[in-house]
Amino acid sequence: MVLKDKAAIHTPWAQGMDDFTNGKVAMAFTTVAQASHIKQSVSFKASSQIAPTFKGNKLTVPVGGSMLALTSQDSAKQKAAWTFEKWLYKNDSLLTWDKGTGYLPPTKTALDSAQFKKYLAANPMIKPATQELTNAVPWTSFPKNGLDAEQDMIDARDKILTGSNVAQTLKAAQEKINAQQ
Repeated sequence: MVLKDKAAIHTPWAQGMDDFTNGKVAMAFTTVAQASHIKQSVSFKASSQIAPTFKGNKLTVPVGGSMLALTSQDSAKQKAAWTFEKWLYKNDSLLTWDKGTGYLPPTKTALDSAQFKKYLAANPMIKPATQELTNAVPWTSFPKNGLDAEQDMIDARDKILTGSNVAQTLKAAQEKINAQQ
């Protein structure tokens, strides 16, 4: 559809966000982490929606993020890291992190807290992301060179959206990613 009827533009991500916040395009499909940037940057009333699906297909939304791991072999450093992780996972800390990054709190207790509900009421663009959590699936993880693999998938998508053969492009990306692992 995008290639045939030009119903959408295909630009680098940063340019697409700039075009949206400057009112040059009507929609942007992006991460919840951009809600604060959008709210602060637009001169129009912006809103957000639950991700669309094709009729008969289940909504699935990849969630990103990372993990915290203790890797030190030094017991004093392990204890300090564990103390930090426990502090970080307190509701107050998670909500500060959420406000600073735009991401959702990673625990149900933080999501259900009165503090987060108050924040959500003041920032309604985040609400659809909370409603999509029941449809969340893990982001694809790669054992080695994960950022390279993700970039290879982005490059393949970009080639397809500019007219490259879908089967050949996906096969080449698959082979390149497999070779990296």
